Amino acid sequence: MLWTHRVWPHMFLVCALLAGVSVALRDSLAQEQPQFKNLKVLPKDISEDQLRAVMGAFTRALGVRCDYCHAAKPGEQRLDFSLDDKPEKKTARVMMEMTHEVNEKYIGTLEDHSDPPIKVECATCHRGIAHPRQLADVLKLAYAKGGVDSTRARYSGLRDRYYGRAAYDFGDVPIADAAQAVADSGHVPDAAKLLAFNLEMNPKSDFAQRQVTVANVLVAFWETGGDSGVAVYQRSKAQLGPPQQLEGMVARMAGRLMHGGKTESAIAAYKLNTTEHPKSGPAFDDLAGAYLEHGDKKLAIDAYLTAVSLDSTNTDAVKQLEDLKVSKKQIDKARNGKK
Repeated sequence: MLWTHRVWPHMFLVCALLAGVSVALRDSLAQEQPQFKNLKVLPKDISEDQLRAVMGAFTRALGVRCDYCHAAKPGEQRLDFSLDDKPEKKTARVMMEMTHEVNEKYIGTLEDHSDPPIKVECATCHRGIAHPRQLADVLKLAYAKGGVDSTRARYSGLRDRYYGRAAYDFGDVPIADAAQAVADSGHVPDAAKLLAFNLEMNPKSDFAQRQVTVANVLVAFWETGGDSGVAVYQRSKAQLGPPQQLEGMVARMAGRLMHGGKTESAIAAYKLNTTEHPKSGPAFDDLAGAYLEHGDKKLAIDAYLTAVSLDSTNTDAVKQLEDLKVSKKQIDKARNGKK
């Protein structure tokens, strides 16, 4: 009885203290492991440190801040990370699911399991930029919006900001690729200006120099005509590349002239190819097609017959001759090399 009276108050006090500690510990753990709202891709039991690491990787990979994806409630400045108000956040979820599938379904099945393992991450494509376009595509968009000056300014701005990083390739190819697209759209003089800018940015590049030389020949055909183009070609021939590549280069140049509506200049370029490569069936076949498009059937027939005499297996040229009402006897004679 004595024990009961003396010990019980002390036991009650200890239990009360332990209960208080339990409540405090529970509250502390709740604070250490907050319950995050509206998690749809990330695990719902993710820790705060893990979540911060994921979000930090996102911002570094895209070169953005938290407010790129997250929004604040109207009238408030502090971000509410549970909101889905911005489309960028929805896009991020899709990208997360895509990278997970690529890593698990495709890369995960490969035999190479090096450590650390190869995997697709946000930085794999984004490389520090929000919209992971190749530099050539960025320049094409700049040209479409503002022409050559806008393209130069866009390139220079990106180079000043990102040079030395993985964001963009500032070598001698992207501007050339953009110039190619500009030329294909029918703006050959502007393409030549971009190629000159490429050489300015890459003065030690043989590739950039050769592209400028080719562009100068094309512009001469384009702006002045066939005689001028041929003259510039002859002066620049040694700088245009290996001899075995010249036929294809001139053919592509002539094709671009045809596409741009410069038919007479294109014919002059195709004729140049037959002069430079008199044993080439494809060169005469190209010339015949240009003549035919120009409406000169007689010259087209003569060029097709030459093409067949140089390559008897050219069934396309034979078909064209048949359509042009050339006799079978004359076609067979050409196929036997007796044009």
